[in-house]
Amino acid sequence: MTKATKFDKIFNWGIVMIKSMTGFGRYKEVLDGRDILCEVKSVNSRYLDANIKITRLFSPFEDRVKQLASGFISRGKLDIYISVDSISGEKTNLSLNNEYLDSYIKLLQEIKNDYSLEGDITLPMIAAKNEVFIVRKVDEDLEAVWQSIERVAKEAFRQFLEMRIREGTKLQKDIQSNLAELERLSELIALRAPESVRTSNERIKARITELLNGVTVDEARLLTECAVFADKTDINEELARLDSHFSQFKAVFSEELPVGRKLDFLVQELNREINTIGSKANDSEIARLVIDAKCAIERIREQIQNIE
Repeated sequence: MTKATKFDKIFNWGIVMIKSMTGFGRYKEVLDGRDILCEVKSVNSRYLDANIKITRLFSPFEDRVKQLASGFISRGKLDIYISVDSISGEKTNLSLNNEYLDSYIKLLQEIKNDYSLEGDITLPMIAAKNEVFIVRKVDEDLEAVWQSIERVAKEAFRQFLEMRIREGTKLQKDIQSNLAELERLSELIALRAPESVRTSNERIKARITELLNGVTVDEARLLTECAVFADKTDINEELARLDSHFSQFKAVFSEELPVGRKLDFLVQELNREINTIGSKANDSEIARLVIDAKCAIERIREQIQNIE
């Protein structure tokens, strides 16, 4: 019995098998005065390729987001969008620019005296000058922000993974259906093979008799030649390997690690055996069955391209 992965335990999904590389997840939550949104989507790719867009202030977290993503998917082209907006206003400290204020008041007093102007220097007059005040943004507690981002991102990834599992289940059913069709065709080929050999031998004998035009033929020699031909056209070995590949295919479905590459290799082996059968068997019925088998293999190949 296989054991659950760490994320199976975290989310209590049980054992996870086939996963699609196509998925989408989105989650939004307000935490500590910040409106945080995370969207994740992916398509198939040979390797893990993560493209991350995050609010500029928190771009140092990109590597952490990539590391988090790698725990949910091993290959695929990922687009991750994270926005962090403050809804309570930026936290700031306000202080006087004493140097500027002294110069400003001094200058106003000089203007008043030099030009004999009336009026007082008042607080509203001073407060109207933005330069009088120094506004400093309070430094963010980045680790606290990351904890909020991580919480939102994990939920988005959870939804993303759930969708990939659902899609993977559909793919697995389709693959199993096509694999069953392929097994059926293989059985029909195996049933036809002895008749194909017998028909080929009779054809060879008839052709040789026709060519020799009544000349006595060494029956033993003729049988030997027929046996040599039968050996060259024997497909039992290929059929046995097909059965072995079918068993391996079914076993892979129960593995919990990513299996896309392994399935891709197995489908290449299936195709190799079917092609060999097609080239060996000199029989129209087997040729028709081989064409149908190739179509089933191609459908399996297309479905496997989207499996992690």
